[in-house]
Amino acid sequence: MPNKARVAIKVFDVETSIAFYTTFLDFELVEFQPDAGIAYIRDSDHDLLLLAPPHLEDPRSLLDEPSIVFKPGDTLDFVVDTFETQHARLVEDGHGDMRVEENERGERKLRVTDPNGYHFVFVIPVKRSPETLRAAYAGLSDEIAAALDGLTEADLDLERAPNEWSIRQIIHHLALSTSLSLMPIETVLVNPGNVVVRPPYDQEKWVEMLDYQHRPIGTSLALIRAVQAHITQLLLHVPNNWDHAIVSKFTTEDEGRTTTLSDMIAIQIGHTTAHLDEIRQTRKVHHR
Repeated sequence: MPNKARVAIKVFDVETSIAFYTTFLDFELVEFQPDAGIAYIRDSDHDLLLLAPPHLEDPRSLLDEPSIVFKPGDTLDFVVDTFETQHARLVEDGHGDMRVEENERGERKLRVTDPNGYHFVFVIPVKRSPETLRAAYAGLSDEIAAALDGLTEADLDLERAPNEWSIRQIIHHLALSTSLSLMPIETVLVNPGNVVVRPPYDQEKWVEMLDYQHRPIGTSLALIRAVQAHITQLLLHVPNNWDHAIVSKFTTEDEGRTTTLSDMIAIQIGHTTAHLDEIRQTRKVHHR
């Protein structure tokens, strides 16, 4: 292996997982080590993933730092140009635990649950004008407020399913992700072409260590609104930069990805609205 993976996926059976990921998701098998019971695959984002069996309690020993370890039940998102091939194969195989969705913005998603219980979401983003992107981004804080309208403090602790994030935890997560977006966006406006290095983080660790489960959400809502208002103002006062880009890396040694300002704003919109959908689903489950 020329480079170690930085991401591990804990699976129940490595060979079954290899077959599913390569046959149905178009991932590439890079290396299978039968004696060790592990495998390396490359996903649709060209990232190297370690498939870790149950007996490997701490996969981090085989990963480069910074590292992330996913567990069954987690969701992995990918932005793609098309998912028609994957969808056709899943339909032909009779795989029932998948669906295609299209939201009010015309964005299409293929949601697939694998044999380990992971949820893979392949998203075909909608190409939108700068004006449409700016307006959609500017309205996110009001969308969050509308999604929470009428909920009591106790309602914030509701989960849409066991072991899923509560409404409260989702809001704190949105505060973190929104605040983390500020520096890359300001960088692309001031220094397009720069490299921005931001290590990946273990979301569940942040949820636990920052007490997302118990903290009131008022400060997080205020942070979200302030950052989004600040970025919206920047988009108005520093126009015509939508195609400017930076190179985003997890470490200085990574090849990195080129990300435009348009991409960044679209990602923030998609990420926030996806979590708002989860809040609405939670309310529906509990008749709130």
